[in-house]
Amino acid sequence: MKIIRFIHLTFAQAFYGWALREIDPMHPDLPKLVMKHQELQDEARRMFAA
Repeated sequence: MKIIRFIHLTFAQAFYGWALREIDPMHPDLPKLVMKHQELQDEARRMFAA
């Protein structure tokens, strides 16, 4: 189950990374995207820290 969750996190991080590169810097949703990308990175880090 941990592998499936890791794969999901990897694809989600790739999607948010792509979205951050493509979005207009003045878009109102930019802070939400940055925050979600950071949360996914933290979650992946915590998953393998334990």
